[in-house]
Amino acid sequence: MRKISFVLISLLMGALTANADTLVTIRPTGIDSVDWSQLGTSVTNIYSPFTFTTTLGVSGIGNNTNADGADWVMQQGVSALGNFAPGDYFILGQGIGSLTLTFDQGYTQIGAQIQAEYFGAFTAQICDINACFTENGVSNNDNDNSAIYIGIDGADITSVTFSLTNAHLDPTSILINDVTLDGNASVTPEPGSLLLFGTGLAALAGALRRRYARKGV
Repeated sequence: MRKISFVLISLLMGALTANADTLVTIRPTGIDSVDWSQLGTSVTNIYSPFTFTTTLGVSGIGNNTNADGADWVMQQGVSALGNFAPGDYFILGQGIGSLTLTFDQGYTQIGAQIQAEYFGAFTAQICDINACFTENGVSNNDNDNSAIYIGIDGADITSVTFSLTNAHLDPTSILINDVTLDGNASVTPEPGSLLLFGTGLAALAGALRRRYARKGV
């Protein structure tokens, strides 16, 4: 009976680990990516919803939550100041609220460097269908690739939403750098998944103890 209990616990651990989304905060080298220069030269206005293609040819759609907002293609150090790497193309969403990217295929990891339009501290958020994660950052004009990276690692992720939950002056305006897809990186376990994992193990252990106690095992 004890062998059975160990098997059941192992199965529960595997199931929870496989289904748990995790936060990625270190920019990985992705198998695929989205380069925003494909949408136009610096200071090009783009209209939501807009279409794009990944480096490997996967189609996608970008859509913001505020129809009155404006999306622009900008270039670090050329048409805009910030703390992306010099020359990087990025999307500037002015007053858009959030930006959702949807892909024609699923990925195991999606993320991007992000910052607020106005310099100062901010909190970034990324969500998929299963979970949301936040990370704190600071926007500045250092032009040094120090912008934070925020991503989600999981299974078959087809859509993510980038936003700011807090920012100096205007949390509805965000800057999103090239998107990394299917990258391998160290991840931070989702707190909710860890709680579920612990609760599941405790419930299983209790049920097994009661069952074996009735049988005199």
